[in-house]
Amino acid sequence: MPDPGDGAQDAHCASDRQLEDVYRLQAPGLARYFRARFRGQEDPEDMVQDLFARLAAGRPLQELRNPQAYLRRILRNYLIDRNRRERRAPAMLPLDGIEPAVPPSQSHAIEVMQLQDRYRAGVEALAPRTREVFLMHRVEEISVKAIADQLEISSRTVEWHLAQAIMKIGEILERE
Repeated sequence: MPDPGDGAQDAHCASDRQLEDVYRLQAPGLARYFRARFRGQEDPEDMVQDLFARLAAGRPLQELRNPQAYLRRILRNYLIDRNRRERRAPAMLPLDGIEPAVPPSQSHAIEVMQLQDRYRAGVEALAPRTREVFLMHRVEEISVKAIADQLEISSRTVEWHLAQAIMKIGEILERE
């Protein structure tokens, strides 16, 4: 007599194989993306593992029509979450009473100005609606829900515009 649990175990094995297939196809490209985007700030393999941990913890892959699209959504949400965490973290540590060993040089100021110029160019290069959503959220500090209500679009659309803005500005900042 067959064990009733065998079907569940077969489904679990199929899901594991499908997850392995998606990993084999997508992980190298994701690692390259993270390596280029974050330039040694974090380990790209760890970031890929985080993404796939989120994918594995979600719905079973056999229930998804397009696991790669679902992975892209997880990537977008991961970048948004990471950005939010960085914004909440203090940007600078207080160095009261500590003098730097080497005073900052003029080249640092020039690099900062160039980075700011590239950032502004990135914002200006955004599609008009994406730029509007991005500026409302980042400059005016309006919540996603309030932006959605004000522009009469869904919160998901606002999040999509923010993710697009972050990715496009990031691409422009990476160019030198």
